[in-house]
Amino acid sequence: MAPAQSSRPEKDKRLKIILSFATDLEAQLPAATRARTSGTLLTEIGNQLSNFPAKFGTFATSKCEEVDQIGTTLWNLCTRLRRDVESDNPRDVPIILLLTRVFSFLLLDGAYEGGRNAPGNLTRLMKIGIKAGKSCIERKEGDLALKVLEKVSGYVKPDPGAAPGDREAVERLVPEYYVLRTALAWHLDQLDIAEHMFKLSLSSIQSFDSNTAESLADVLYEMGKDLLHKQQYQLAVKWLERSYEVLNDQELDRLSIDASELRTSIMQTLIKALLYLKEPGAVERARSLVNLLESVLGDKLIVLLLKLEILSAPSTEAFDCSQYSDVLQRMTRSIPLSDVNFKLFMFHVRKLNDKSPSLACKALDELLNLRILREEREEYIEKILITRIWITVSQRESPETVGLLHELFSLIMENIKNPISSVATHGAHTLLWKRIESSYAAGQFEMAEKWCQLATHQIFVNSGEHNMARISRKLLLCAMAKKDVGSAREIFSSMSDSTKNEPMSRFLMYKIAIRCGESDLAAESLQIISSATTKDPTLLYACCLDAQQSGNKLQTIAALQLVLDKYGYAAPSAIHLPSLLRITIQLMVQLQKESQNTAILDDMEVTVEKLCKAFEGAVSSMRKTNGPDSVWDIRELDWFSKNSYNLVIKNISSWSPRHSLQMLTCCIAFIDQYPKDISDQISDDLCLRKMFCEFSAVTALLALARGGDNIEVQLQDYLNLRKHVDSFDALLQEKTGKLGEEAEEDLLRKLSILIAFDFEAACHLKAWDDLHDIILKAEFTKSQRVYELMADCILCSQAPTQVSVSVLKKIVNEAWGLDTMDVPKLAKYMRCLFQIAMLDNMEVAEQLLDQAHEQAKEAAETDQPYPTEEIEWIATRSFNYAVDLYCAGDEDGCKNWTAKALNIAHYCSDQGGLERQLQSKLLVLKLDS
Repeated sequence: MAPAQSSRPEKDKRLKIILSFATDLEAQLPAATRARTSGTLLTEIGNQLSNFPAKFGTFATSKCEEVDQIGTTLWNLCTRLRRDVESDNPRDVPIILLLTRVFSFLLLDGAYEGGRNAPGNLTRLMKIGIKAGKSCIERKEGDLALKVLEKVSGYVKPDPGAAPGDREAVERLVPEYYVLRTALAWHLDQLDIAEHMFKLSLSSIQSFDSNTAESLADVLYEMGKDLLHKQQYQLAVKWLERSYEVLNDQELDRLSIDASELRTSIMQTLIKALLYLKEPGAVERARSLVNLLESVLGDKLIVLLLKLEILSAPSTEAFDCSQYSDVLQRMTRSIPLSDVNFKLFMFHVRKLNDKSPSLACKALDELLNLRILREEREEYIEKILITRIWITVSQRESPETVGLLHELFSLIMENIKNPISSVATHGAHTLLWKRIESSYAAGQFEMAEKWCQLATHQIFVNSGEHNMARISRKLLLCAMAKKDVGSAREIFSSMSDSTKNEPMSRFLMYKIAIRCGESDLAAESLQIISSATTKDPTLLYACCLDAQQSGNKLQTIAALQLVLDKYGYAAPSAIHLPSLLRITIQLMVQLQKESQNTAILDDMEVTVEKLCKAFEGAVSSMRKTNGPDSVWDIRELDWFSKNSYNLVIKNISSWSPRHSLQMLTCCIAFIDQYPKDISDQISDDLCLRKMFCEFSAVTALLALARGGDNIEVQLQDYLNLRKHVDSFDALLQEKTGKLGEEAEEDLLRKLSILIAFDFEAACHLKAWDDLHDIILKAEFTKSQRVYELMADCILCSQAPTQVSVSVLKKIVNEAWGLDTMDVPKLAKYMRCLFQIAMLDNMEVAEQLLDQAHEQAKEAAETDQPYPTEEIEWIATRSFNYAVDLYCAGDEDGCKNWTAKALNIAHYCSDQGGLERQLQSKLLVLKLDS
């Protein structure tokens, strides 16, 4: 008994907390509702609801009236605050109001159980519980709804001692309770419980009023609709049938205004669910429902749409096109014209078109005549027009279909204020063009002509000159196919001047001119095609082919002269290839200029690539036809070598290195092809031109090699680079002393640059044996910069240590002998060289130390003394090594290295400070004298 006694104070305390919170909630609720940001108050309500005691017990009897009062106050406050919310959508009501309602209901329920069970309280409490549960369900708060309705379930069977009025009122409310339980079970996806609750609701059907019946029907309808959405068609039909039966069992005069709309929605959804079952019995049931709806609503849109769905349902019988068409006719007369309804109608017209295109056309024509044109709804005319054309061109063609379309176009023209838009015109022409093309391809030239004439109807005034030109040319082709030259001339004469001068129009006229023997017209047409097709030679090829087929040799030659870029070096023997190539190159140069002017880099790249290929083709042809009878005489060589040279000079900054290299290689090839017996002046000019080409080729190859990702291509570029350097060197040696002083100095400067590039290439190719020879070549240039570049290159290379030391030593020695030597830089290279040697070969390092001493000694007598920091580093490094030898027990080696360190420290420009410091450290070692 002790635990029971001790629990009493705890329950009292809990009740006080609840009442205190309820009082605070009453004060804070209005402000929290208006603010829409409930903050901690919302959390506190949630906690109170979660921890609300199942029962207050008898101990709370004295508090029942207070609990009932605060619960009633909170409920009424929520009701007033709800009226302030303008929206009828439950989702727009602040959630704190819903939670407060549930909280107030629990307070009232506790007061009732504690003894506040005066007559009428039970009815009031059940109404409040149903109201709170319904609000929870509307907000999809299933757990709260379950909590409330479980409490309400205790009132379904009132105590025998309840007042008679309460029992009767409860009996009237029980059906509404079961409706809510059914809805809740559905929302919680508990269809078995929903089934049970529905049966319980039917057991109390004698207590149903019209509102309860409507609510149950609405719940069942929503359940069925949801199941239909989930494609659970059998269950959807089951619940929708129940919904229909519940509503249908009520007297019509007692139902609300909304019940009729609900009934229609139930029937519509039920019909759809039955059709999805795809069973004969279900289809029959759906048909009977549609007939029932039709008898009530007549030609309402919903009825007609359902009839169309019935007709479209799978069936063993053939599709009834005429009935489908009849329903569409009824829709035409009755539906309000709106965007949604128009789209619906057009959708069903397209479905009818799948079965009967002629009836689909009839439906469109009736809609246009009876509604669209009469009501001046021009916004729909273009869509009907396009659809009508689409259906017609998809049918088997006949002259009648073209005639009917022509009549339709004329009818529309008579009844519209503005011509159809360019967009609609383009769509219509696209459809018509497909039929024109198919008729022409099938050899039905007369039908193709009729379709073309239809496409030129006045309704398409916004077709644009380009489209009209294309249609006119197709008419021209039809006339030519029928060999009706007179009609062809008339069609051409009727074209506008701009259309006449379009390349395709002129090509067709060119064909007619050749067949009529009109040379002037043919030449004029060919010239216009030539000037208008600098980028696309297709028409020129066609002219050439057509001229050959017609046997007109003069026109064939004229056409060939305009397609030189296609023939290239593989031109027929009857054509002088260099001439063809010259014209080809000139056209390409013009094209390249156009690409540059329009800043279309892709076009320019393509043009330059073709240009390079043309010159390469010329080189290939020149090498193949070398001999006394060759067409490649000096005049041709002059033109090709000078133009290739001028092109690459002019565009070397804008072309890619690979293209520049291709053109330079071609120029060198043309120069090499000159005969040996040319004059000295020409030879000198060619030599200088070739040397510049070799120099430029080296720079292009270097750029390609440095920027290349493919190692194999990179090494090949470096190998070719060295060949061009050798060629330049050989030419320079051959012409040394024969050129002016200024020219020779310029060429020597170029050679110094090339030697550095050659050295870099040899390093990448790992041609270590060639490096000494390259260094010897540099002596001829007397350039300090060359040695610096080579020194930097060998230091950055992956050369073996022995090679690096040997090469770098030679570079330093050669650079030291220059009059313009840079002592600080050479001292840095000596330091690098000495550091490398110290890591690998101490004997060489000792030699280098002596060499550094000699260089410091020599530099001391010049205006560029050996840098102090370099002497400090090399002397200190040497002395440290001597200390290492001393520590290793090699006193003789130590003495040798300390002596050398002191010797070089003597030339440090610090007034003997380094030398004295090293001597003092030497004394510490106490070496034997």
